[in-house]
Amino acid sequence: MRRFLASGVQSLLLTFGVSAAMLLVVSCDSSPERNYSVPRNLCGLSLPKQEYSTLFGAGDEIGREDHPENLGSREVGIQGCRYSVEESTVSVTGEWVQENDKAAPSTPQEGVKAHNTRDKPRKYAGRYDVATWRNGAVTVVDCPRPPGDKDRLFSRLLLDIYANDTQLSDDPDRAHKVFGKLAQDAMGEVMKKLDCKRKPKTA
Repeated sequence: MRRFLASGVQSLLLTFGVSAAMLLVVSCDSSPERNYSVPRNLCGLSLPKQEYSTLFGAGDEIGREDHPENLGSREVGIQGCRYSVEESTVSVTGEWVQENDKAAPSTPQEGVKAHNTRDKPRKYAGRYDVATWRNGAVTVVDCPRPPGDKDRLFSRLLLDIYANDTQLSDDPDRAHKVFGKLAQDAMGEVMKKLDCKRKPKTA
């Protein structure tokens, strides 16, 4: 009788263990999914999709809002675009600023701080001056304008890449690598559209 009861208890425990394992698998499989296509380019920049697909989270639809100017424009104004998925945002924003501007960010470190984050900007080595934080990266390049240009003082292009709801937010080291490389490559694509007389600053 005791042997029968022990066998029955073992069977129940085994059944319970299998059921719990199946429940865990089902729970993992039912996690939110991305039911839309990641953009073929990033705000008009031809970059490998694997470099920026991580920025786009779960959701059913994606929207895009274009800024007044295209990335790489010489016009002094906001350039780039912003994507929205559910309540998350991914954006690539460019703006011409003055070097040592007293009223607006003009360095990658100042650009990061402008997001009102407690994160300390981390320098990412490469051809361009880049600073990262857990939700993005900021990079700048100096590109003098021709003599007589009415906007000649606005000779520095600041590029800000931002994503507010990604897995990278919980992994600062990975965020540094992903956003850092993306910022370097994105600025490289923007520079193909600009005719700068002076080489960009190196890190």
